[in-house]
Amino acid sequence: MALLILSTIFVTLLSFIVYILIARRERFKLREKIGLSGPEPHWFLGNLKEIVERKEKLGYDDSNEWFNVLHKQYGETFGIYFGAQMNIVLSNEEDIKEVFIKNFSNFSDRIVPPIFTENNLNSSLLQNTYATGWKHTRSTIAPIFSTGKMKAMHETISSKIDTFLEILEEKSMGNEQWDIYEDFQGLTLDVIGKCAFAIDTNCQRDRNDVFYVNARKFIQNIDIRHSKVISSSFILPELSWLWRWMYKYTALASAEIPLVQGLEDVYERRRSGEGSDSVDLLKLLLDREDDKTKEKMTKKEVIENCFAFLLAGYETTSTAMTYCSYLLAKYPEIQKKLWQEIKLVKNEGKLDYDSIHSMKYLDAVYKETLRYYPPVIHFINRSCLSDITIRGQFYPKGSVVTCLPHTLHRLESNWDHPDIFDPDRFLAENSEATEKSTNLKWIPFGVGPRFCVGMRFAEMEFKMTIAKLIDKFELGIPMGEMDLIPDCNGVIMRPKDAVRLNLKLRK
Repeated sequence: MALLILSTIFVTLLSFIVYILIARRERFKLREKIGLSGPEPHWFLGNLKEIVERKEKLGYDDSNEWFNVLHKQYGETFGIYFGAQMNIVLSNEEDIKEVFIKNFSNFSDRIVPPIFTENNLNSSLLQNTYATGWKHTRSTIAPIFSTGKMKAMHETISSKIDTFLEILEEKSMGNEQWDIYEDFQGLTLDVIGKCAFAIDTNCQRDRNDVFYVNARKFIQNIDIRHSKVISSSFILPELSWLWRWMYKYTALASAEIPLVQGLEDVYERRRSGEGSDSVDLLKLLLDREDDKTKEKMTKKEVIENCFAFLLAGYETTSTAMTYCSYLLAKYPEIQKKLWQEIKLVKNEGKLDYDSIHSMKYLDAVYKETLRYYPPVIHFINRSCLSDITIRGQFYPKGSVVTCLPHTLHRLESNWDHPDIFDPDRFLAENSEATEKSTNLKWIPFGVGPRFCVGMRFAEMEFKMTIAKLIDKFELGIPMGEMDLIPDCNGVIMRPKDAVRLNLKLRK
């Protein structure tokens, strides 16, 4: 009897392996069938093997640069395999417009690995599909980012930035250097806590704050390199049922649980009337939950969208501001030009919502930072819902189409001297570059109807923080400090090492 059971298990396992190998071989023929070229895939891992090998050799993930090399080697459209999943990579502006905008109905959904369908983001704008209510959710959330509501949040954000500057001043008085990235992370979490949920977190001064600890842990562990379960879900999607079941045992889930529990607690407190007069995201969602004239939002949808806003707003903005601070420290002539604009604006009044958004050079620095170092690099993707041919290229159902901000932002055909940090390219007198910032050559916030709904909020927080930072401090690079190296952590391109800067109080 035991022998029969073992034989059955062996035959089943062998049959599964044979099936996987045959199916994988057929999948790897798809790219050639639709007329695309690309790097040769590993028989089992696809092109993930090369990404992992490069990481092991360098000590960090440079897939942002690798994709730039692939573009030069294979052209504007090529195919690449993440495990068994083929991705069609686009960099031609017309192709991107046709796929992501004009044919949005056929490319309306982001690709979500099966393992992530077990997390608390399925009803959020980050993951939900058109069929499961993406449009309804977006129309509910978008009004929180109106000009009127943004102005109402301005003072709240300003007070959090003041705390940030106080902390930097305290640290700058000592002899030790520190990672300013962590300070930006604490700031963005405190801003989100107040502006999204009307709660006063203490992430800037308390590194043990539950939101600070677990938000950082979640972002760190979303990388496939840090979890064998997550990486296996990419390599063997055929076992999706197993990965979904195992998700709850991952470090990612252990970081997610306390964050969601914290948001559920905030939800219940707000439901009981706490903070009823505030202007924030949760208030807007709760009002929609009660609105009998419109399609209601469930408690699950409210909490998952709050969770999504927490994650999306915290890491991307803190990373962008860290990059900007480093670049301004590295290029003192650019920093000086920005400081002179800030002084001029302050002489005419104060640094408020309107004055900050009137600053042309600050706007140029903001746009050039996001061009040079776009924080989000692997999230602008769409799943092809049905077979379609666009501009002579066939897109099979089930394939994934993606465009990469870092590649588009570093193409010589898109930008003059793309590897040089030059905010002047975005000034009004350079009308060509200004136009590029409104088309598909500058895409740090995504493309088409699913572009980042919180773009204006991120811009406001970025500009307010950088303006007040440069007004108070002169930034410099410490003697002997290594150049910043970007490291691609799954979705986010983050600094590989601590970002240490010299901060000198201005007189």
